[in-house]
This record gives sequence, structure tokens and C-alpha cells, in this order.
Amino acid sequence: MVRIFDSHAHLIADDAVRYPPAPVGETLKPGDLDNPMTAERLIREMDATKVERAVVVQRASIYGHDNSYICDSVAKYPERLVAVCAIDADSTKGPDQARHWVEERGAAGVRVMELVKGSDISWLYSPLAMATWRAVNRMKVPFCVHFFPWNRVAGLTALKTILDELPDTILVVDHFSNMNSKAGPPDFGMDDLFLALTRFPNVYTKFTTVPLGRLEEEGIDAAPIIARVVKAFGANRVMWGSDITQSKGSYEYMVKLGHRATAALSDAEREQVLYGATKAVYGHR
Repeated sequence: MVRIFDSHAHLIADDAVRYPPAPVGETLKPGDLDNPMTAERLIREMDATKVERAVVVQRASIYGHDNSYICDSVAKYPERLVAVCAIDADSTKGPDQARHWVEERGAAGVRVMELVKGSDISWLYSPLAMATWRAVNRMKVPFCVHFFPWNRVAGLTALKTILDELPDTILVVDHFSNMNSKAGPPDFGMDDLFLALTRFPNVYTKFTTVPLGRLEEEGIDAAPIIARVVKAFGANRVMWGSDITQSKGSYEYMVKLGHRATAALSDAEREQVLYGATKAVYGHR
């Protein structure tokens, strides 16, 4: 049985007094706090599906940049969980936020995304954001970025400029950059703009239920698409994640999607994609 290290799980606390919601730029959506995925529940789900470890990624749309719950959970279950914390890169506080969550609270990496729909790309690339990128680069921890369909092109274009300046940055691109799966064969949105990142050896990418669920809904076999990306990046730079609580479906369903999506890979490639790449990037903490 191939080992699994989930690169992208989201937690929600069941104690809104100790861990109050603090969304940035938006209000909570109905149902966001229903049926919470606590650390304990996630570990039970992992045990049931034979998932060894998981990266717990901050739900910034619920908790903003207060990463206390995921960091407390990792401190409680260090053998099973590692944390990736949300920060505000486009802020004078960005570098200090990164240092706090990584150096003081033990996070394995940081993450940024657009929290106000329709904002410009300064949340990722601005003079202030570049100061944050440089601070994270000095700490030698991964910088994870999430794009939506509407800011994907601007984001990927900005990443090239950032990486030209900081080529040794460890970068993880979420959800295959939220590609347009309706673009059709042969790439299904895995376009040249995304694949241009392969020339930077420290760039990794995740595929999760975000693209896999869309492909399944459209009746498209994900396995050849995953194989194509693995061929481009190398299996050691591609990782699977569930996206539990953010995407629809049970944890069992998401794990099964991951297994089916890697069916066209060799055993050695599957080991890397389902476990090895995530361990190499995040498993040192």
C-alpha cells in the first residue's frame, strides 16, 4: 500500500470562543462553521483512509491571519500534522508575521491568497510583498500561493518576475494554479504559462479536489492530466492534497480521487506524488 501525506487539509475549530472567526475582507458564509473538521476528527478520518500525515492549511476566509488553531493542533499532534500559516504579504507586518508563525509557532511554511475579490495583484507582488518574499526566502521555508480563475494569469505572470529575482525560493502553487479544466485536450488548462514554472527547480505544485472534482463532474479522466504534469515537473515536485472542508465531499471520497488520479503513474512516481514530495517540502518540522 502506497503511503499518503495529505498536502492540503483545512481545520475548523469547534470552540468559537477560544478560536473566534476573523475573516479578512469578507463575511462568513452560511454553514462555514457547521460540522467542524477539528484536528481530532481529521486524524480519525486519516486513520480510516490510511493517510499517515497531513499539512493543515489555514482557512484565511474564516480565521484571517490568526493561525492559532492550526498551530495549537500541530503542537498537540506533531507526529501527524504540520502547519502552513496565512500571512498578509502586502503589509509592513508581513515579514514579522512570517517569522512569528514559523520561528515561534513552528509552522512549516506560509501562504498568501487574494481575500478581497477583484483586488489588484499587490497581495502577491508589491514592494511590501517583496520584502515578505525575501524574509521567507531567508528562512528557507516554502511560500505557498493560491490563485482563483480571475487572477490566475496575473498571478502566474507575477510569479515569474518574483522567481527571476529570488530563484532559490521554495514555492508551492496550489490546485494546479486553478487551471481552466474546460479548456479541452490535450492540456485541460495546463498551459504554457503554468508549465513555464518547471524551469525553476524549487517550484512545486499541488493537485487537490479543486481540479479533480471539476474533472470528475465533467466526465474527464484525471489520470492522463496528472501524468502529463508529473512528466513536466518530475514526480518529486508534484503533490496530492485533499482540500477537506473547502471542497465538497467526504475525506474518504477525496482520498479515492487522489488514488484514481495517480493510476497512470509508476509505483515509484505514485510514492513521490502521494507522500515523498510533501514530506520533502513540509515534513522536516
